[in-house]
Amino acid sequence: MRLALALVVVSSVARAQEGLTLDDALAKALEQVPALKAARAQELAAQARARESFAPLLPQVSLGLQYSRSTANFVARPGALPSSLSGASSLSLDSFDFFSGNVSAQVLVWDFFSTWNRHQAARRSADGQAAQTRSLELTTALNVRTAYFSVKAQEELVAVTQAALDNTAAHLTQIQAFVAAGARPEIDLAQARAEVANARLSLVNAKNAVSLARARLAQVVGVKQVKAALTDGPPGAIAREEASLDALVAEGLEARPEAAQLAASVQSQEFALAAVKGSYWPTLSAQVSTNAQARQLGAIVPNLSGQLSLSWQLYQGGLTQAQQAEAEATLVATKAQVETLEQQVRLDVEQAQLDVHAAREALEVAHEAKTASGERLRLAEGRYQAGAGSVIELSDAQVAFTQAGAQVAQAGFTLAAARARLLAAVGRER
Repeated sequence: MRLALALVVVSSVARAQEGLTLDDALAKALEQVPALKAARAQELAAQARARESFAPLLPQVSLGLQYSRSTANFVARPGALPSSLSGASSLSLDSFDFFSGNVSAQVLVWDFFSTWNRHQAARRSADGQAAQTRSLELTTALNVRTAYFSVKAQEELVAVTQAALDNTAAHLTQIQAFVAAGARPEIDLAQARAEVANARLSLVNAKNAVSLARARLAQVVGVKQVKAALTDGPPGAIAREEASLDALVAEGLEARPEAAQLAASVQSQEFALAAVKGSYWPTLSAQVSTNAQARQLGAIVPNLSGQLSLSWQLYQGGLTQAQQAEAEATLVATKAQVETLEQQVRLDVEQAQLDVHAAREALEVAHEAKTASGERLRLAEGRYQAGAGSVIELSDAQVAFTQAGAQVAQAGFTLAAARARLLAAVGRER
């Protein structure tokens, strides 16, 4: 037992040391996010309602048993007996047992498919709820991807600001030696100390931003906190990233759960409308029952009966007509939502694809700017050491290099987020 516990502990420590991959974060989110748990429960409830709607199409069987003990004093109701018969009876406090029981089965024979259409409407509603759950899963995946790479970007900014602090601290040490030797004025030393202080403040803010980003990641994953290191780097190009807009829009309309949800809603409303129209016609049902009565259990008297029932609601104050008008209007509104979704999918895909293209170019430019600013900083440091450059020139070069590093980190995050939005726009998991 101790050995097994030790192995579990070692395995947990090993997993913690391995860090958190994006796939792990996505798996945890799909399992832990409360909104998804609620959506899955609602999906199960919708499936149960579909089964409920099918129940009236099956035979309904009931069993009843009764026992009573009462006196048997008879009172003739006027007109219940011929006048030639005496209706008098003597009073007695003697009581008697009486047993009765019945078993009945009733089945719907025909109602012009009204009940069947209500069942089909409930089934399509359950399908729509399943598609809504799927849509929430894709939204959760988008949120996790965005939060995950936001943490990575903030950690890169911490590295950039830490490098800037180390560099400004090295400048401070160098300038202190120059000032002590009388090669530089005191103002250079004050400038260098201010730069170190600013760099420390930037590092504090960057670390705080990492903590906030991790808190947001924990929220979208559905856990209390995320302590493990994030091991996955920025995502590469996704499949068909350069496909035509029309092709990606077609993929989105076919794969997006919202499209399946609205299609199921349209079908549900069509069946609901057909069910309402069926209410204009009569309903035929059949019933078979058997009952038994006895004063003593040894002397049971059984009876068997069968019945056909035809009911027709000829007028309900305009209820059926109003229900039909409501169903028709709801169907029109649902079909209009389909057209709205088609426009929204096109906008989502086009915007995400444009964002990917722009982010790729921005990342290339940011790398070029970082390379150029790094060369500028190298030259400024050489000029300052040779006494040809000023501390302001050195400070400006350091600031430019730090900003370029931050721009690279931000551009990388922007590209990762744009690719995540493109995946969601076309309804893909990866």
